[in-house]
Amino acid sequence: MSRLGKTEKTIFTIAVLVLLLFSYFLYDDSLLFPKANNSQLDLIGSVATSQNDVRRKNLDTFSWLPANREDQIFDNDSIYTGERSEAQIRLQDGTIIRISPNSLITLNMKNGQMMLDLRYGNLVGDITQGTALKIKSGEKEFNLDGAGKIEFKKSHSGNVDLRLLSGNLNYQDKKERKVLQKAQPVAVSQQGMKPLVKPTIELQTPNNTVFVRENPDDAMPFAWRGNGNITRFEMEVSPNGQFDHVAVLKETAEGKTDVVEPLEPGPYFWRVKAYDKNGTVGFSEVRQMTLTHLDAPVITSPTTDARFQMEIETNDPSQLAISTEVRWSAAPLLKSYHWQISRDEQFSAIVKEGNAVVQNVLTPRLATGTYWVRVSGATTDKKNSAWSASVPFTVQVTAKKEPIPDRPELIAKDIKFRLPRPEERRPASEMAPKLEWKPVAKTRGYRVQVSKDLNFQTPQTYDVPNTETLWSQVEKGQHYYRVYAVSPKGQLSPPSDIGHINVDDMRPILTVPQLMEPFNNMSIFLQTQQEPFIWLEWKKVAGATGYTVEVSNTEDFSRILYTSTMPTNRFLIKSKIPLGKIYWRVRAEAQGDSPSQWADKREFTVYHQKNETFVK
Repeated sequence: MSRLGKTEKTIFTIAVLVLLLFSYFLYDDSLLFPKANNSQLDLIGSVATSQNDVRRKNLDTFSWLPANREDQIFDNDSIYTGERSEAQIRLQDGTIIRISPNSLITLNMKNGQMMLDLRYGNLVGDITQGTALKIKSGEKEFNLDGAGKIEFKKSHSGNVDLRLLSGNLNYQDKKERKVLQKAQPVAVSQQGMKPLVKPTIELQTPNNTVFVRENPDDAMPFAWRGNGNITRFEMEVSPNGQFDHVAVLKETAEGKTDVVEPLEPGPYFWRVKAYDKNGTVGFSEVRQMTLTHLDAPVITSPTTDARFQMEIETNDPSQLAISTEVRWSAAPLLKSYHWQISRDEQFSAIVKEGNAVVQNVLTPRLATGTYWVRVSGATTDKKNSAWSASVPFTVQVTAKKEPIPDRPELIAKDIKFRLPRPEERRPASEMAPKLEWKPVAKTRGYRVQVSKDLNFQTPQTYDVPNTETLWSQVEKGQHYYRVYAVSPKGQLSPPSDIGHINVDDMRPILTVPQLMEPFNNMSIFLQTQQEPFIWLEWKKVAGATGYTVEVSNTEDFSRILYTSTMPTNRFLIKSKIPLGKIYWRVRAEAQGDSPSQWADKREFTVYHQKNETFVK
């Protein structure tokens, strides 16, 4: 958009100034219409009191001016009172006219008599004795005379309602003259004066009703019954009993209405006005009611983005879940609650929901993850509140780590084992190397590893419940073993020291030695009483590392004269021996192995040259 040029700016400025000038003329027309010369107007009274917005204007002027106390009132002056504004006019004859709020009247003299032209609103007049007051309403004119106080009210239909408040006053128009009765208000219309019968209203909605709103626009029903020729009703709701501020105004032709306008919770006053076809207004009594909003519960625990962490002793992943408590506060009207837990904020993936009559609940067991919770309430008559604000929280559940067990201590670190021969395999004999270690507290068992190398790259692994085991997969050669303690949840301790296992191959069975000298049943003669020097000799046995010789003078070897184990295959008897039969036998020995069977015994006979029994 292009900017204004110099000429356009000048025209715009002049237009603004002209607009401001005419605006001022609308406010004050004294420059356009000079005020009438009051000296040429008839003075009819003055302003006795003025409260708030009270204005006056003469028919010969254009603008309204404030009407202040002691201001003079002239013929054809109009008096206006705004909302919550009042004025009192004192006429020249002493009559006092009190003008109520929201009223407009014009005062003029007609044939030397004061006439009030009531345009709209309410007036109260104090008429003095001997004074006649002419009243005009539209085309209808009538006179009042006497002494007393009377209330004027111009209805919507154009009628003027008259109510005698005190004293004695007479009514007169072209057709009739009547004495006004204090107990009977009258309505003055073009057809004349008739008794004023106001409509009556009987309220049916109980006093002090409590309305509970689930939503801000929920309907609040009100009902009443009207009596009279009623054309319409006005139902008013106000925060105070004076109804100087109307919060809700409902117009209806029926004896009921629903208030759906948003209102703050709290106490209110309400009434109904009924209008008949003549515009006469009847007022109901004023009743009270209370509005309560059914506010949603407020979750107090968990707080937003709370985290619940816990370690659980379990080996089952499905058991890694915990429960938590949800708490909330709510209005006393709420007596029961419905709660939901979801995996998403939109509550499209609800995990669990339920009902409660108290303001707390224990959630089901929840696995690790983020959840949202919300709560709604209900009254005893099944009115439901809105959902509370959804609160997110996180659950983190992990398996509790066990303490690492102590390392086992080996009892046997250097084990030597020879593979048994088939004939040696008996139930009572050990058929495999035995591995042993000291017990470790708080374990469910032990893990044993046996390997051919010190690095245990490809070990044989065994789980055993006790502190010892037989290595059933025994193999010949050098092996190494170590032991771990296993916790109840499978946690391994550091390994024990490394033990050694040396397995020898099984050896052949030692054969029975073959005896050589002396020959069996041989006779030996001793020449002297010195040592006999008799050699016992046998053949060597393969695999034998030694031999055991037994010499006896009894055939069953129950009495042993000599026994000896030696590495060679010869034995020299050089000690004195008894004369007579001597028996001997030999068996082969091997270190770490079983000895051979005894060779069949041999015998020889010892003689002395003196043929004595014993050598002396």
